[in-house]
Amino acid sequence: MGCFRNVGVKVRGAGRPRFLLLVFSLSLGYHWCFAAPTAPPRGSLTGRIADASGTARPHVAFRASGSGEASAASASVSDAGINLAKNLVGSGILSLPAGIAAFASSSSALWVSLLLLGGSAGLSAYTFYLIGKVCQETESASFGAAWEKSVQSGKWIPQWVCILECFGGAVVYAMVLGDVFSSSFQNLPVPAVLTSRSGVILLVSALVLYPLCCLRSFAQLAKFSLLGTLATSYVVLFVVKRFLDGSYAAGGQFFKAAALATSAHTSIFNPQMLVLVALLSTAFLVHFNAPQFFVELPPAKPTSEEKQQKLKDFSKVSLIGFGIASLQYALVMCFGFLTFGQAVSGNVLLNYDAADPWATVARLAVGVSMLFGYPMQFAGFRDGLLELGHIDRLPTVKHRLVTGALLAVAVAVACFFRDLGLVQAVEGALLAAFLVFLAGPIMALKLPFGRAPRARRAFQALIVLGVSFMGIGCAVNFGFL
Repeated sequence: MGCFRNVGVKVRGAGRPRFLLLVFSLSLGYHWCFAAPTAPPRGSLTGRIADASGTARPHVAFRASGSGEASAASASVSDAGINLAKNLVGSGILSLPAGIAAFASSSSALWVSLLLLGGSAGLSAYTFYLIGKVCQETESASFGAAWEKSVQSGKWIPQWVCILECFGGAVVYAMVLGDVFSSSFQNLPVPAVLTSRSGVILLVSALVLYPLCCLRSFAQLAKFSLLGTLATSYVVLFVVKRFLDGSYAAGGQFFKAAALATSAHTSIFNPQMLVLVALLSTAFLVHFNAPQFFVELPPAKPTSEEKQQKLKDFSKVSLIGFGIASLQYALVMCFGFLTFGQAVSGNVLLNYDAADPWATVARLAVGVSMLFGYPMQFAGFRDGLLELGHIDRLPTVKHRLVTGALLAVAVAVACFFRDLGLVQAVEGALLAAFLVFLAGPIMALKLPFGRAPRARRAFQALIVLGVSFMGIGCAVNFGFL
């Protein structure tokens, strides 16, 4: 694979210990038989977004919940902007240093990387705003409704993109859990198979993720919403601190000589730059949630005079949210790369020494936040499939059985692939590019404001850019370029 020259795609073979599979199966059976069902939610689960970890990835309604009216507790511009930033900054931040390492080996690539980050943030913020404008023009309260009222065909496209994106998120979350907990548990006095990456993923999935994913309502997880914000903030501070204090530089406390790979390209301007663009597309992906952010801005039912002001407020929300996220991304991306160079892993936390207490805290903080954020991510995958089958609610036994089967699929993929950066880059090139570059312009072109000559050319250019990126990005990530 040509994606990351410093971090190859490591694939776990088929000889996974039967003992772990037995424990996983027995645990699933225990929770299925004895876990008490919780009360069903009020309204469609996919009608609202509730990522308790603060590390949200897309979890979206194809149809609006209830009447589609705005939440009674409307958000102010500043509150909505900060909440948007919390939704943006998640597991994608861990792979960004490897995005630089994919195409360069010197610090001279930082300015190019920052330009790419700024451009990606700007485009993502604009298309996020554009989806809100489409919602206003179509009087829609969900992404699916906006697509259906504007494009009026191909409803299956955003449905499947959402399902696959949520499935990818469930896989990524499980990979992160395996990475951070296995590296933290290596010195525990238990059999090595239980502290291996695959062993940790299977055990955590069976003992923690499965019962959480079986919950009918996630309201009780809301108390953990601060964990994700605290975890990502700590990771940013930790990565910056460890570069500045020189702990991993030559002569530092945790320095280890490594065979650093050198770039195969003489220029930093090469196709491998698209690996970073793909990772940034995934990191800035929150576009399926744009309708809720727009609907919850006051006023709930704007008059014709108030509509323009609401769009201006929504543009401010986009700038605040994507601006704050960009700052955090830039710090981790640059200082993570400066610390480890091309030896940086697809998950930067794996490069830090197991004896580094600050690193241990960072891994555990990220892991705990992922535990409580996983159910919302998984629910988007499961409920999206059920909605395709026009199934509103399953009986308790079938609900647990379907949850266990789908969770097993996500867990198996997470055990099979080890390179977090590669998975997120492929996901960004295939799925995030559609949401960031294509979805908004496609819907806008079907509406009156998108048919003006200047607007039409701009939207068509975005579509061409998105299609080109998807094609070239996939070729780069799969090693064809």
